[in-house]
Amino acid sequence: MKTYGAASSAPARRDRWWSRIAALVAATLAMGLLAVVNPASAGAATVDTDAWYVLVNRNSGKALDVSDVSTADGAPVHQWTRHDGNNQQWQFLDSGDGFYRLKARHSGKVLDVAGVSTADGAALQQWADHGGTNQQFRLADSDADHVRLINRNSGKAVEVQGSSTADGASVVQYTDGGGAHQQWQMIKVSSDGGGEGGCGSAPTLTSGTHTIQSGGQSRSFILRVPDNYDNSHPYRLIFAFHWRGGTANDVASGGSSGTPWSYYGQQEQSNNSAILVAPQGFGNGWANTNGEDVAFVDDMIRVIEGGLCVNPEQRFATGFSWGGGMSYALACARADDFRAVAVISGAQISGCSGGSQPVAYFGIHGISDSVLNIAQGRSLRDRFVGNNGCTPQSPPEPGQGSRTHITTAYAGCSTGYPVQWAAFDGGHAPAPVDGGGDNGVNTWTKAEIWRFFAQF
Repeated sequence: MKTYGAASSAPARRDRWWSRIAALVAATLAMGLLAVVNPASAGAATVDTDAWYVLVNRNSGKALDVSDVSTADGAPVHQWTRHDGNNQQWQFLDSGDGFYRLKARHSGKVLDVAGVSTADGAALQQWADHGGTNQQFRLADSDADHVRLINRNSGKAVEVQGSSTADGASVVQYTDGGGAHQQWQMIKVSSDGGGEGGCGSAPTLTSGTHTIQSGGQSRSFILRVPDNYDNSHPYRLIFAFHWRGGTANDVASGGSSGTPWSYYGQQEQSNNSAILVAPQGFGNGWANTNGEDVAFVDDMIRVIEGGLCVNPEQRFATGFSWGGGMSYALACARADDFRAVAVISGAQISGCSGGSQPVAYFGIHGISDSVLNIAQGRSLRDRFVGNNGCTPQSPPEPGQGSRTHITTAYAGCSTGYPVQWAAFDGGHAPAPVDGGGDNGVNTWTKAEIWRFFAQF
């Protein structure tokens, strides 16, 4: 019995040893299989779910963009030159297991594979968030801090169709090949769900002239930071554009009228409650060729809001003549980024890309303007009467020789999107004075512009 027991004990130990080896091999194989089935999260993609990101395609250098700033279900997603507008900002909503839904900032809707398709070439769109797997994406690492977005439903990657580098090129899903047109850089543009990048930090900008690169060219602006600046207080941001032949210094200094007219009087009126910007145009104008001046504004916003505490819901623009035209161009192209504009004796001379979204609008124009006829100013106003849902009317205007002005607030406008119109008895002037004259000390325009901005 003992001999039998001793003889049988050696094979038992060998069996246990081989069993352990087999178990280790099986566990190793299982771990390998699990690594294939559930790939690790992308190391490059450390996601801050409170932040907003712009996603820039590696092949084209252009951003993931909701077409025409649409808020509708089914609006196509394409690539477009980066401007960091809210229709190019995305928040990653955690869906669990390493997957995220990408929410567009302007609409609150999420990136979605149309029709829950699993086919190559299926379009990407925005849609109301329902949490479906066609709205969930994981981040797969590529090199140089780029990631690929892999759809949970189809297993396919988000790509720019045909490796296009053109504005408006479609964004679709396709079998993951790792190409540059399937790779995206996640650029954080704001934290904590807001846009106050410079809040809570020591300011990195001071009052004075600043030069930045925009579109491969040097551009400059004059900045005025409030006295006793408080980095915990989000400030209004007001852009003041010069006229044809004028300069940023003319606007910032107030010219012959001095400080009471600095930044069209907004320095005086805001009383240290706003950050003021006087940009310099090419050739002392605002031709906005191929959108270069709108892109310059985008770049100024990035720099200023990265270094100072700004409320991104309170950006404003104003200007006279060509500066008014530039303010109007921003109302058209960046209605989602600007709260209100005030156009003094302007016309559509800097373009109007888009122009279908509402923005609070204040137009000021002289009835005897021989440079930019008042009919041009009325046309600008009427675009936003329509966009803002206001009741159309022909507001009263003063008679010639009355030397006064009449301001009309339109009725019926959508909440938060007023339209105001001020006609004055005078010509092409930025600072008309009731009773006659044109000077920044006594003009009524600066107070009315400030009241219009300050209501928000």
